[in-house]
Amino acid sequence: MTSSNFAVRSQRGAAVPKIVLGLLLVAVAAGAAWFFLIRGDDPGSPAGTAAAPAAAKTETDIVPVSPAVEELSVDQLSREARKALAEQRMVMPAGNNALEYYLAILDKEPKNSGAAEALRELFPFASGTAEQEITLGNLDEATRIITQLAKADPSNYTLTILRSKLEAKRKIVDRELATQAAATAAAAAAVAAKPTATTPAVAAAPDPAATAPPATPPAAAAPVVAAPAPVETRPAPAPAATGATSDVAVIAASPAAYPPQAARNRAEGWVEVEFTVTAEGQVANARVVRSDPPRVFDREAIRSIEKSTFRARVENGVPVSSTVRRRIEFKLNG
Repeated sequence: MTSSNFAVRSQRGAAVPKIVLGLLLVAVAAGAAWFFLIRGDDPGSPAGTAAAPAAAKTETDIVPVSPAVEELSVDQLSREARKALAEQRMVMPAGNNALEYYLAILDKEPKNSGAAEALRELFPFASGTAEQEITLGNLDEATRIITQLAKADPSNYTLTILRSKLEAKRKIVDRELATQAAATAAAAAAVAAKPTATTPAVAAAPDPAATAPPATPPAAAAPVVAAPAPVETRPAPAPAATGATSDVAVIAASPAAYPPQAARNRAEGWVEVEFTVTAEGQVANARVVRSDPPRVFDREAIRSIEKSTFRARVENGVPVSSTVRRRIEFKLNG
């Protein structure tokens, strides 16, 4: 073997380990890149778990406690209102709901058309929530919602119905509380009287005077005086009625239908109806006093009043006939 051939083979032999080492380094680099790419997409990797806390929200995060409404600017109130709508906080909780935010905007900017339109759209939902709270007996919450609705649309006829239902429910609750209080008092009285009723009677010692012979002979005893015969008396005339007095109240209101032509024309308005509620609670002599626009909603307003049920006015405990006026609003929702 010549020296030149040996040198060539030596060079080749020296290059082989270097090539193998280079290939190993490339393979390791490729494997590392593949590993990190796959781990980055893996939900169980550290990168995947790092984003999890941001997605998991507590109840406090879902319904945050907002600062005092009066301290927020109009832009801040608008953002809070939109956030409340997105989180379905239409009218609850108190102080942190869309209804109150939009009312606060109108307090600061009475001509803000966006807030006014939003309140019109919220009104049917809020009134339905108030009625549900009345049914459940949450009278304080229902009163709060009705008060807010009165700020949004004070002349809406729905408020009359809600107030009537709230008052009727309050009377029912008061009667139930009174009945419970009376039952509790009766039970307490029965418990207090029970020891006396169950304690065995102790025989009284005989009275010597009672067992001794009479001091005087029977003939000298005092004569027995017969009780006077009952005198026939006539009942005194009944006093004048002094019962409670209450005004006319709605028992069941019939909603007014929206005239199709007015709905197509996107027309809104109101009708003031005067009618008589008889002592039997019937509606009579219903007529339109004023309306705007004239004659567009008159017929449906009259029908609504005639189909509604009222409780007659009571004076000194006696139902009487009375004349009532009601204003019925016709507004498009949305």
